Amino acid sequence: MPLVTKSAYARSRGCSPAAVTTAIKSGRIKAAVVTKDGKELLDFDKANDLWARNTQQQPPPTQAATTPANPPSNKDLRTFIEGLPEDEIPDLNLSRARREHYSAERERIGALRDRDEVGSLSEVRTRAAKLARQVRDLLLIIPSRNAARLAAMSDPEDVRALLEEEIEGALKGLKDA
Repeated sequence: MPLVTKSAYARSRGCSPAAVTTAIKSGRIKAAVVTKDGKELLDFDKANDLWARNTQQQPPPTQAATTPANPPSNKDLRTFIEGLPEDEIPDLNLSRARREHYSAERERIGALRDRDEVGSLSEVRTRAAKLARQVRDLLLIIPSRNAARLAAMSDPEDVRALLEEEIEGALKGLKDA
């Protein structure tokens, strides 16, 4: 466990001491910090391991940034993430991908809610129950409202036409509700 200063670690990584300080403050290599005699030092091996796992890799400056030939699909990523044990913490890049995915999903659902295309489960259940009660009430009132007229009719075709007219009227009433 060789302990080194932030500046020495920065030189070994080929970056600035400010980049190391930023990595510590953001939590990427914070676990490698050791305080000795009131001075913050870094466990070199642990810092290297944490840096590799938790730092997003950038392409070398001479190469153009390109997407990988076979990037993982959302389905593959979701399957991998769902297969992780609850207590296993994924590396920073995977966590960022997960956060971005769920952030985009929240924004999509928010936009759908704003356009009234989706609602909460309790709202949907309440609206469905209200609509079911309206259907029931409108259909159950048909016989009592038309009993006298139906009793006076002898032609089955007239009975059918009257019932169709009443049912269509009830359904149109639901459309307006």
